[in-house]
Amino acid sequence: MVVNALLTTFLCTVALPILLFLLAVKLWEIYTLRCRDPTCPFPLPPGSMGLPFIGETLQLLLQRKTFLRMKREKYGYIYRTHLFGNRTVRVTGADNVKQILLGEHRLVSAQWPASVRAILGTETLSNVHGAQHKTKKKVSYFDLSAEGALATGRGLRQVCVQTLNKCILSTKTGKLELGHFGSVQRLMFRIAMRVLLGFEPEQVQTDEHELVEAFEEMIKNLFSLPIDVPFSGLYRGLKARNFIHSKIEENIKKKVQESDQEWKPRDALQQLIDSSNKNKEPISMQAIKQSATELLFGGHETTASTATSLVMFLGLNPKVVDKLRQELQDETCSHAGMLLYQKLQSGCLLAFQWSFISSLHTLGWWSPDAVATNHLSKHVSKDHALNLVSFLSNS
Repeated sequence: MVVNALLTTFLCTVALPILLFLLAVKLWEIYTLRCRDPTCPFPLPPGSMGLPFIGETLQLLLQRKTFLRMKREKYGYIYRTHLFGNRTVRVTGADNVKQILLGEHRLVSAQWPASVRAILGTETLSNVHGAQHKTKKKVSYFDLSAEGALATGRGLRQVCVQTLNKCILSTKTGKLELGHFGSVQRLMFRIAMRVLLGFEPEQVQTDEHELVEAFEEMIKNLFSLPIDVPFSGLYRGLKARNFIHSKIEENIKKKVQESDQEWKPRDALQQLIDSSNKNKEPISMQAIKQSATELLFGGHETTASTATSLVMFLGLNPKVVDKLRQELQDETCSHAGMLLYQKLQSGCLLAFQWSFISSLHTLGWWSPDAVATNHLSKHVSKDHALNLVSFLSNS
């Protein structure tokens, strides 16, 4: 009797839960495999689907590189798994990745993670495809064209001159502000507010601090778990996004009220509004706000990184500064130093400058946050920075 009781207790407390757990794992794998495309005759790659509902997410978070290495050693360069609530086929290896990249919209479809789509919005250029993507791309092309550069050049110049004047004043007190990634990043954000979102100079000065904090909070939580609960990363990112949207909406309403004026500033936000008015299917207010936020996101970090490298390499190469200054003096017109539209349109203007800036990505490939700031503080002396301020002010 005692033996039977112990055996029964063992079966109920140990063996039965283990069997139920293994059965649940097996049923989970059968369920996920039945969700495959029935029209595709090819077999699925080898792999495992992990635990019910969570898959192998916990293993990835805890083991990280070890998990990926073990999977590659066990299943090869292509295997199936279940991560972050999604059935996933992981593809590695140069040849395999090449097939994926060349087969976009034919073999595979690309999309941002759920948290990015939630924060930036589903109607942005990066999240639409087909005819809708072509339409939005055509609207955004204005900002990258010579006409767009000429139209926004005045606002860009004003922001740069104001910032450089502050830098020149700071040198008199011994506190040089120009010379690290953070200051260049703030400058690029002010330029984006002025050129992309059409903020007036007084608005830039008033709202800059709050918008910078909101933008940094949004970027920090852009790639977070797609769980919208209080105090989560996605919740904080959406809250910051909504604040930025409220400021953009105020600017949109102001621009719509001033639409009767003969002269209007040609910024990216104004271009989106004009496109909405001319289009047979007007763009909603929410879509315009999402597109403006995407422009702010896409035209800030990468530009700040390139500008930081530009400051560093110009400071390290005084002869290049002299050559750039001479080229600017030779190729600019006498009217407020603005570049001639015909020369901008020709594509051969300032060839040395374009080649110099393009080479920055080859020479300065490091991460701007981690390394570029340290390189800048180590290698660019105060005299070099002062020379650069003088060069930019006189250009």
